[in-house]
Amino acid sequence: MKILMAVVSDLRSDARVRREAAALAADGHDVRVVGFDSGVRRRSSAVEEGVRYDVVPFPSRNLPRLLRLACAGIGAARAVLLMGRGRPDAVHCHNLHLSLPALLVARRNGAALVYDAHELEACKYRGPVRWVIQRWERVVWRHSHVRITTNPSRAAYLEQLHGSRPAVIGNYPRTPDPGMEPKDLRSRLGIPRHRLVLIFQGGFYLDSRCFGAVAAALRGLPDWHWVLIGFGSDDTVRKLRDLIAECGIEDRTSILPAAPVDELLSYTAGADVGVVALTHSGLNCYLGDTNKLFEYLMAGLAVVGSDFPEVRRAVLESPAGPTGAVFDPASSASVAQALREVAADLATFRRNAGRTRAAYSWESESRTLTRLYRALARPGDTRPDTEQGRPAEPSTLPKGA
Repeated sequence: MKILMAVVSDLRSDARVRREAAALAADGHDVRVVGFDSGVRRRSSAVEEGVRYDVVPFPSRNLPRLLRLACAGIGAARAVLLMGRGRPDAVHCHNLHLSLPALLVARRNGAALVYDAHELEACKYRGPVRWVIQRWERVVWRHSHVRITTNPSRAAYLEQLHGSRPAVIGNYPRTPDPGMEPKDLRSRLGIPRHRLVLIFQGGFYLDSRCFGAVAAALRGLPDWHWVLIGFGSDDTVRKLRDLIAECGIEDRTSILPAAPVDELLSYTAGADVGVVALTHSGLNCYLGDTNKLFEYLMAGLAVVGSDFPEVRRAVLESPAGPTGAVFDPASSASVAQALREVAADLATFRRNAGRTRAAYSWESESRTLTRLYRALARPGDTRPDTEQGRPAEPSTLPKGA
């Protein structure tokens, strides 16, 4: 099949899109991805792992807001034009941003529409905006031949919202090569050998990450060093540094720029414990799990994370045994207690994390995706049962969700 993927995200750091595209290409499909990259200045094309990437410049996070919005609008228009090229057999739309042109391209070419909901988009907004997004997503949902989301809790919510159950394809990383060498973060950053290394990796989203609670917890734990690897605007990084300084832990904190996707696990493996610092900023966060959770486990790290359904499932309910501890993201005391609990039995938690690698590996998870596309490709079977992925499980939704 000829597959067109479309996504509004920075393809340098969007591991999910890249993994899905590569898995489909390896399964014999012709895959083209239209997306964005904040590291380029002009449109470009490249082929990686059998996938063609048509990349549009993404506006810098450091631009003034209005200029950034204008540049983003121009970029989106260019992406839409790129989507119109060729005659795909399937259009794979990641999130809602490009769903209208994806739907139109699919209809024009008689192609199947695949909707991949990385996030619960409507939950990020309030009032009339939320209502409009929710109704539009229902239109896309009903016109999609295949619907996908990231975990059982989100699948249950989307089924409740739109009336049919999506397949679940988790945000799981690839198993690293046996010869992968962990980065020696202690030597590189001058961290004393006796200190435990806590790592956070991902976007520095101050509104939806409990950096303040983690920093305050570390203030009373002098045997820990915090390493943050990720991305954000200059202003965001400055605010993060100010927050860390207010807690008096700047000499035990290192902030590094985002690492390339194919090198990230080697950085992760250089730490002892990973932190999933989600806040209850909305249902999208509450029912989320994030790539980093499974990257920590794949690297054999113990995990401390917000006590939300999917984080709890991976950290406390693993068949191999607990891989760490959970905390209340609104309480620095709770974060500190979780860190103490993990430090007291670190070897056991790390051993259990290592035993979960097969369960949370992309090599096994990708089979659901390739099975869905094989069903789409069968003559006379253009509307596969999207429930042939792992079934969604009921989730515990907060009151008022």
